[in-house]
Amino acid sequence: MTPAPRLLIFLLLSLVALPAWAATPMAVEDGVLIVLLGLLLIGIEAITPTFGVVGLLGLLVFVAGASMMVNAGLLPGGDSALGMGLVIATALLLGAFLLWVVMRFLRFRHITPMGGREEVIGAVAEATRHFTEYHEGDYHGYVRVQGERWQARSTTPVAEGEHRRVSDVHGLVLMLECEVALTATQTTSTHE
Repeated sequence: MTPAPRLLIFLLLSLVALPAWAATPMAVEDGVLIVLLGLLLIGIEAITPTFGVVGLLGLLVFVAGASMMVNAGLLPGGDSALGMGLVIATALLLGAFLLWVVMRFLRFRHITPMGGREEVIGAVAEATRHFTEYHEGDYHGYVRVQGERWQARSTTPVAEGEHRRVSDVHGLVLMLECEVALTATQTTSTHE
């Protein structure tokens, strides 16, 4: 059995056994240990993207341990409503933190990649030198795209300084479109 199911079984058994522990003199130490376990699970949630599962379990374990400490009179306010209010307020703050962490991870899942293949396709490439014909209709050379030097291929000849749009990427080789692409400076000068 892997460690994750063992931990889950331990946590579930500890939640079931909480009323029995609360009746023993060891409730104080157990309450502290359960609170620390709950905080550890919340910390694990903040580090790993489990989308709230481990954090919610940690929050429940924290509330159970803190309730045991309230019953033992360890928290400010003793075993009165003030002690339980402190536990609830702390649980709400931890819950808000967990919600923030989960929302942050969910937002990162929907961000489109801003580098690599997705950014290069459609960009304008400038040939750094004349392309060499290797086979009929297959020209190879080097281009500069967004400040980086790339190998490129085209089905038509490409002159040095010519601008072409990138149509595809095969490994580390860019495929260029046949028609000449206008750069931003060229389009503004032709419209004036």
